[in-house]
Amino acid sequence: MEVFYLNCAFLGDVALTLYLIQAIRNIHPAVDITIVTTPQASSLATCAKAINNVVTYDKRGLQTGFRGIKFISSLLLDKKVDCIIAPHRSLRTTLLTFLSHPIYSVSFTKSTLSILYKKRIVYQNHLHESERNLSLLNSFSDVNIKQVPVVELEFDDDDKSFIDYKIYGSGIRDNDKIILAAPGSIWKTKRWEEEYFINLCSKLSSEGYKMILIGSKDDRELCSRIAMNSGSLNFAGETSLPQTLVLMMKSNLTITNDSSPTHFAQLAGCPVLTIFGPTSPKFGFAPIGEKSNIVELNELKCRPCTIHGSHKCPIGTHECMTKINPQMVYNTAISILKI
Repeated sequence: MEVFYLNCAFLGDVALTLYLIQAIRNIHPAVDITIVTTPQASSLATCAKAINNVVTYDKRGLQTGFRGIKFISSLLLDKKVDCIIAPHRSLRTTLLTFLSHPIYSVSFTKSTLSILYKKRIVYQNHLHESERNLSLLNSFSDVNIKQVPVVELEFDDDDKSFIDYKIYGSGIRDNDKIILAAPGSIWKTKRWEEEYFINLCSKLSSEGYKMILIGSKDDRELCSRIAMNSGSLNFAGETSLPQTLVLMMKSNLTITNDSSPTHFAQLAGCPVLTIFGPTSPKFGFAPIGEKSNIVELNELKCRPCTIHGSHKCPIGTHECMTKINPQMVYNTAISILKI
């Protein structure tokens, strides 16, 4: 049997779907699992031991529009798809599934044109996203998932050696405690204040913690300013996604906005402190590790204002972030580190 798994969403969403793929592997060790995902998420998918094949779907580039959908679906048709599981709820994913003519397909009732799927599962707002994705397996009568599984990861020796070289070359030794800070986000309202990150990183550095700023190439300039003013190291834009996961596995804590590093860190088993501003953990995207925690302001009536974030505060104050001061985040970070 061959199972295809479609998720062409943001990186964090793809990270959260790896728990479902791991669950399928645990139930059916011999099944062949292929994931269809974006170029950005392909390297993440290759780290999951449960995945046999990765099909890269460049929906914003070479395979844009309906022509791209037809091209990818033709690849799946050639493979005679047995089953497609589609947690991504977009029209693109629905059409790709339908045109691939799988024997069986399942997605959520909230998916666009969900009637085109053979089976539909109710999208439960109160669940964590990883649990919501696992609920898709309820469409199979022989499946009973009781808890979110641990995702088994594997990395190339080159990636592990690269991170060892980066850490050692930066003066960090085996007994040092490493804290990662990820200040970026594609949504500007999700970003905690730059000067707050400087204050926090400076304080933690002064107490002996090795602070490393992480992020994409787009975050490089922001991280450079924070590093320059706090005595931190700046790795933003210098590590691939697999290398970032390796770095997280060697770290004691990741401090981040409500963005994809939350989910990368929990995959790597690194405790996470996530700062929630315009969004809310009740949407199902909070960190789920035992040692992980969040910081948020519950007394603001204006939040949450959006599920994903935006580029401008709707009321022009951005109090959901500016009123979370560095001492609040520091106190929570120390409480995690002492567990």
